Amino acid sequence: MPNDSLTLELHNRQQAWAVIKKFLFPFLANVPQGGSRWVLTVTRRKRTKAQNRRYWGNGVLAQVTAQAVVGGRQFSAETWHEQFKRMFIGVEELPDGTVRGLSSTGLDTAQFCLFSDQVEAYAASELGVTFYDLEPHA
Repeated sequence: MPNDSLTLELHNRQQAWAVIKKFLFPFLANVPQGGSRWVLTVTRRKRTKAQNRRYWGNGVLAQVTAQAVVGGRQFSAETWHEQFKRMFIGVEELPDGTVRGLSSTGLDTAQFCLFSDQVEAYAASELGVTFYDLEPHA
């Protein structure tokens, strides 16, 4: 009996076709016939570890935290992240009427790249942050 799942990472059309021929077709050829149902789902990849490092590590949030001063105060990375989620991802209302930022964990690679770009643009233009030595987007 074949494995219960197959995960393939697709980067571009040419590579995707080669991977499909090499791995997906043989996988499907070994699927037992009769009675079994399989689902093929193609989705964007969730944000990467490299994107997390760029945003959380010594990257975007660390530099905002170190440089941004609002009303004479500096704020933690977690506070800035909450602010940026509210600004660029959206909010949900809690039962007591307060709001919190929607989670960024469900963002795919493209969405997280856009979010990070929005944070950087805002921080540079509105908070005067100068970013140094950021890893390129993954």
